[in-house]
Amino acid sequence: MGYVERHLLPGERVLYKTRLHWAVFIKPALLVLAGVALMALLRPVRDPRWLWMVGGAVALIGLGWGFVHYVEVMTSEFAVTTSRLIFKVGLISRYTTELLLAKVESIGVQQGLVGRVLNYGDLTVTGTGGDPIGFRNHVQQASIGSAGGSTGA
Repeated sequence: MGYVERHLLPGERVLYKTRLHWAVFIKPALLVLAGVALMALLRPVRDPRWLWMVGGAVALIGLGWGFVHYVEVMTSEFAVTTSRLIFKVGLISRYTTELLLAKVESIGVQQGLVGRVLNYGDLTVTGTGGDPIGFRNHVQQASIGSAGGSTGA
């Protein structure tokens, strides 16, 4: 059971669920290939003999970057439910957003040529918000109220 299913409200159903697209691995894979090519090109160099290891280091960096994306892909959940949009990415460091469907103001899609061919893109969801100054003032008032209540005053 994933994050979305664990956090459903009573009577709420998941209408659509997805994850990050596999295209996030393209750049790390290109870096690994560049590192392997660099290793092959620098292998015949006699002085200094360790120079070919630069390519290996580049390939290792690419593998590490790919592993980070793997964790992101495996731990990402994006869902549309009967009442909310739910976004969650991350394992140790987690980013979550839950937005009521009634508060969705606009959804923008940015999709380049490669994104159109491979069926991925960037979504920007904009929600209607309240007054940010009013929100700050309410938080400050609640903070002052709870601080006053804890001292017995």
